[in-house]
Amino acid sequence: MRKSEVLRNLLVQDKVIKLNLDLLEGLLREIKPDIEESKILMETCLEEEERQNLLKVLTDFERDFTELISQALDHIYDLYEIFNFDITFLSNLPEELEREIERLDTVNNINSHLEAIAKLLERVLNVVEWDEKVKVILTPLRIYRDVLEHAISFNQKLGGTLSYAL
Repeated sequence: MRKSEVLRNLLVQDKVIKLNLDLLEGLLREIKPDIEESKILMETCLEEEERQNLLKVLTDFERDFTELISQALDHIYDLYEIFNFDITFLSNLPEELEREIERLDTVNNINSHLEAIAKLLERVLNVVEWDEKVKVILTPLRIYRDVLEHAISFNQKLGGTLSYAL
């Protein structure tokens, strides 16, 4: 592989990692205010029993969601440290750097975490078989799911570009 192709692949992977870190950090920042907003809407829109059921679902979801995102962030930060170390250590050996890019499999690594988070969202949205009011209250979760699906697709497109170049 030519050095310019290796450099291009490195820059693409670097950007993929950074963009996904930003996405996950943003979701982590937004979940608490969105859950609080949902609780306020539940108070005004739902009957007591429905409100209690949804509150339980949202409380469990928030805990699981933040845990999954924290795990994903830890993993991706570790991946980024390895990635940066490898670039520094192997910078004079393009053929070794190329193999390391393939070994790290950044896109699939990141997407596996994003897919787990999206599945959690999907489970919550599918379990909730309530009326339109509840669906409206859960709009932020639908948006999170859509954003994650777009990110997964975006990463796959970039991953295809890397595979093609490698």
